Amino acid sequence: MDERLQIIEEKIAYLERTIGDLDEVVRRLSSQIDKLQRQWKEVREAATPVDPNRTQQDDVPPHYGPPSSR
Repeated sequence: MDERLQIIEEKIAYLERTIGDLDEVVRRLSSQIDKLQRQWKEVREAATPVDPNRTQQDDVPPHYGPPSSR
């Protein structure tokens, strides 16, 4: 009986250590996710919205001048 109790205690100690390790991983990943979400929000806010009515003629470089002078 004493040997079985020792085995159970060892397994519990191992499981407690594993839970602690996994908890640290979850905390670190949660922190990284929060950081990435903030960065993604900044990227979205900085991005220029696309106008669905825009045509390729709107993309002519400025040094080409207005369409009437070509």
